[in-house]
Amino acid sequence: MELPASLVGGMVVGELTVHGWDLARALDTTLYWDDDLLRYVHNEVMATADQGRAMGIYGPEIPVAPGAPLLDRILSLTGRDPAWR
Repeated sequence: MELPASLVGGMVVGELTVHGWDLARALDTTLYWDDDLLRYVHNEVMATADQGRAMGIYGPEIPVAPGAPLLDRILSLTGRDPAWR
């Protein structure tokens, strides 16, 4: 199946960000991302989260406070608990 390059690019950057967080948590370390990158990833994940959940790629959204950090909101959209250690 062919997909637009912008869609694939957004998926790849999102995967690297979210799985980078997974790995950092598993190693008990913290990673920091540029705010522009996080805004981009948040927009990409927001646009595809429902489809990702329908496909079983993402778990159910985890509630976070409306003012939560952007990374926490991204993680919650993918079904990850930002407080997980």
